[in-house]
Amino acid sequence: MISTRKLPALCLTAPALLGAVVWICLAAVAGNSTNYRQSVNAAGIEYLARIQDQYHDRFPVYDDVGSPGNHFHSLAKIPDESALVTSFGSSTLNPRSGATAIRCTFTPGGVNFGGFYYLNGVLPDGAAAPQPNFGVLPNAGVNLTGAAALSFWARGEQGGEFVEFFMGGIGRDPNTNAPIAPFPDSTEVVKQAFMLSTSWQQYSLDLTGKNLGYVLGGFGWIVDGAQNPGGAIFHIDDIEYVLSPARREARLNEPRLLRSFTTLPLQPNPNDANPDDDIDLVLRGAAFIYDNAVAALAFLAEGSADSLRRARLIADAFVYAAEHDRRFDDGRLRSVYSAGDIALPPGWTPNNRAGTAPVAGYYLETPQSFEFIELGESRTIDAGNNAWAMIALLAAHRRMQDVRYLNTARRIGDLLRTPDFRQGSGTYQGFTGGLEYGQVETLPPLKRTFAGSEHNIDIYAAFTSMFLATGETIWHTEAQHARAFVEAMWDGTRACYLAGTANPETRNTSPDQLPVDVQAWAVLALPDTIVIHPEVLACAENNHRLMHDAFSGFDFNSDRDGVWFEGTAQMATAYAWANQTVMAESLRQELQRAQQSQPYGDGQGISASCHDGVTTGFGFKLFRRLHVGATAWNVFAQSGFNPYYQSATPPGYGYEADVAPRPDGSNTGSVTLADWVQVGRYAVGLDPISPGSEFQRADCAPKATLGDGRITLADWVQAGLYAAGVDAPVRAGGPVAPQ
Repeated sequence: MISTRKLPALCLTAPALLGAVVWICLAAVAGNSTNYRQSVNAAGIEYLARIQDQYHDRFPVYDDVGSPGNHFHSLAKIPDESALVTSFGSSTLNPRSGATAIRCTFTPGGVNFGGFYYLNGVLPDGAAAPQPNFGVLPNAGVNLTGAAALSFWARGEQGGEFVEFFMGGIGRDPNTNAPIAPFPDSTEVVKQAFMLSTSWQQYSLDLTGKNLGYVLGGFGWIVDGAQNPGGAIFHIDDIEYVLSPARREARLNEPRLLRSFTTLPLQPNPNDANPDDDIDLVLRGAAFIYDNAVAALAFLAEGSADSLRRARLIADAFVYAAEHDRRFDDGRLRSVYSAGDIALPPGWTPNNRAGTAPVAGYYLETPQSFEFIELGESRTIDAGNNAWAMIALLAAHRRMQDVRYLNTARRIGDLLRTPDFRQGSGTYQGFTGGLEYGQVETLPPLKRTFAGSEHNIDIYAAFTSMFLATGETIWHTEAQHARAFVEAMWDGTRACYLAGTANPETRNTSPDQLPVDVQAWAVLALPDTIVIHPEVLACAENNHRLMHDAFSGFDFNSDRDGVWFEGTAQMATAYAWANQTVMAESLRQELQRAQQSQPYGDGQGISASCHDGVTTGFGFKLFRRLHVGATAWNVFAQSGFNPYYQSATPPGYGYEADVAPRPDGSNTGSVTLADWVQVGRYAVGLDPISPGSEFQRADCAPKATLGDGRITLADWVQAGLYAAGVDAPVRAGGPVAPQ
């Protein structure tokens, strides 16, 4: 059926007047009808939301050693360093929860009392660990306004231990509470003594009415030898500030990054002969940029008000990290940060910069030492990870129209276009892998000589989205530079995309380094891949498909030593995008089964792989840990949602010029006034457009070729001819992205 509604007479104007009249015509129809809500894997969204909130629905002091939610890291003995006390936060002796608890000891002698302060401290420039601050230095207190109580769990080794626990009072006279330091705690000491039993018991200190705007001492304990003549050994765990409803709501709306893996409650030794179990300590607090980008895109895919709020929090965290690096000022993002708070505490000023985004690492503790080990990836500026952040930021900008997201994406893109990343000479050019800094970041970094197909696929999608958001042709030109590299990686003999290059003159043809994600991502990100290389998905079937641990799926590489659930979800999404619904559905069922079956899933999240130690061929391994990236891709797989371009509608869907309501149109065979208006909004730049089906349907002129890879006033005119009944509607076809 062709709509019987005719265009307003004013809008049937000579072509010379179109540029001026289009604005009037568009204003005649109110608003921009948008309905992005997709049917998604609700359980997966619940997992992502749970991980996002796990350190912000309260204010933790101690969960496990190295937990990214912990606060008050600087320890100081009471009354001084001669006190016969110890505090060991890596104890694995019957923790109340998680991997560790704090084992505390007091030995009679000397002044016959002692304890520990757990302070916020200060981290001055050049320091490797926070140093105690007893109110001498300014701007170093934590604002805990709105905390209702300090809660903790404790147990005694023998039972009967008498311990006083406290918070606050730093820089104040212990008897009068009068300030004795220039910048003391805002509250007097709050304390209470308890007799401990051998079983874990919960205790709390009531903070009602206390001034908590500037807290130096977050927690502490003291043992008196007179009350414990035989000494005392006791354990503390799960120390946290309980927040009032208003403060809790405010904290839940703070920007933050999700930790990538739900690690097991284990405390491995990273210095032993088995590196495969280190993940549960080393990556306990790691929040990889890529994982957070796909999490944000999954929230955008779900599209509810709460999910949009959550996507905004991640986008805000990207903006904050780009603007508050401890060293750089050009908007770059590191490959990984710490989960938890997006800023270091007050008084922590590496390179004399306040409020910088915390890098990822872990604490290596022995009874004699306590050392923070940064992850090497914290000092890596990775091309692909930055491109994924661009994709997420531009998607958030498209939905929320927050210019900060566009500006941050632009800064990242400008960085990727510099010679540090863009390869402008050699047989194989494109964009190289990135930069690796050493522990001294002022020294020149190691520039990676390799270029990855997946990185260039990501950059193509990011730059294409930037071009569509801005209309600036440089982004289209640079996107084509990335695409040319990817096409040069096509191996006709193997009928596969190769991993990339070792250097600008040498393709990586290693048989163990053929990644499955490159095949899936090429289908999702590069227009017409499935037409140009119809065998690309068969490459994955022939080289990566396997059955392992009773699951059918895909390995990361061709050695087929385990199912990579994230890659399997990527393949399911690619099959859906290629309209191969039977193949997509079979993989969806495998993923749903894994999601519902422990230890592969917990009913919400899904693990990265079917067992520990799945090899990749690139020196890293995959583990059976619940994973933000795998869970986000499962959300995409179950809904057929393409995260690169934020659409669940594959090319070939619908009719030319049928674009309203967004993003799928009506698919009724009619083109209406609303479609004509929406194409006009695209043409004059009022609305950004997504590559894929939406672009394909909007790009309807010339009619003979079903578009020309551009959105112009000619498309608006052609949409009007369809809407007026002058031309009969035709099925969508032609370009799916700018040409």
